[in-house]
Amino acid sequence: MPRTFTVSVRDQRFTVNAGGRLLDAALQAGVELPHDCRAGQCGACTVELARGITLGGEAGSGNILACQARVFSDLEIVTHDAPEPVVRAGVVEEVRELAQGVMKVIIRPRRRIDWLPGQYMKLQFRGYPARAFSPSARLADGGFDHRLMFHIKQVRGGRVTPKIGARIDAGTKVKIEGPFGHAFLRDDHPGRLVLLGSGTGFAPIWAIAAAAQRAAEARPILMICGAKDAHAFYMSDALRRAAGRAGTELRIVFEKNEPHIPGVLTGTPADHIGPLSADDIVYAAGGPRMVTRAEEQAEAAGARFYADPFSAAAPAVSSNPFANGIERVARVFGAAR
Repeated sequence: MPRTFTVSVRDQRFTVNAGGRLLDAALQAGVELPHDCRAGQCGACTVELARGITLGGEAGSGNILACQARVFSDLEIVTHDAPEPVVRAGVVEEVRELAQGVMKVIIRPRRRIDWLPGQYMKLQFRGYPARAFSPSARLADGGFDHRLMFHIKQVRGGRVTPKIGARIDAGTKVKIEGPFGHAFLRDDHPGRLVLLGSGTGFAPIWAIAAAAQRAAEARPILMICGAKDAHAFYMSDALRRAAGRAGTELRIVFEKNEPHIPGVLTGTPADHIGPLSADDIVYAAGGPRMVTRAEEQAEAAGARFYADPFSAAAPAVSSNPFANGIERVARVFGAAR
């Protein structure tokens, strides 16, 4: 008989064979754990390992990916309540350019979708493959309503994002699936929020910041917002609002040196975090190198860290073999998903 271990989560218990995958055992026992891709890529199945030994699926800050983690002792895991993913029909209500190559897309779902700031949705515009994007708060006032607002980067050679504002416009029907992701705002830890967003990774970061400011006026927040250059910087309305709240510190970072703009730093948001403490909670969204560097700094300080990993989708296939060769070159994910 194979050795078995007991896993405790919330008020439920289930058993798993030694070396068995945590998520598989949970689902076989009828215990629902959040999940999506089941391949260790999306981060949706992230849980906190409170006690026990697992191998594989390490996600940093004491977290593990349940779909990859193999169990080698009794475990106690912690999940955070999040809305169950749903599938809804919707329609594009508005498309507008925010900055060079960055589009604001507002979608009205047929029925309301509950989601937490920082989560993401899968959008499938009619006639196109599904893509994942994070909804955000309104830029001008940080508000939310039943509509979903997205900041979408138009990726050259992409099969979906270059069509936004052209074939994908107001009136386009869309299938919405979600929410997904574990990098959402939590209210169980009152420490300082350190929020890093580069490019359209600002969308989930602004949702978290806006919700946190509304929920706790005195909570300290450090926001570090990055863009390629001044032409790609679309966050000014949101940051003006954020700056008006006591306890919020802002840092603006451009990849390109802009010496004529006072107060702007050069590099990526992760280059300008500064000292962290174990009481800080760090959220990052944007390029993978920036996110990885932020995670390394958070782990070194013992701070909690949250990010949902994404990869760029495969580009459109061209009939030109030379173009096909170029398109196979790996693209670095910004936050245009």
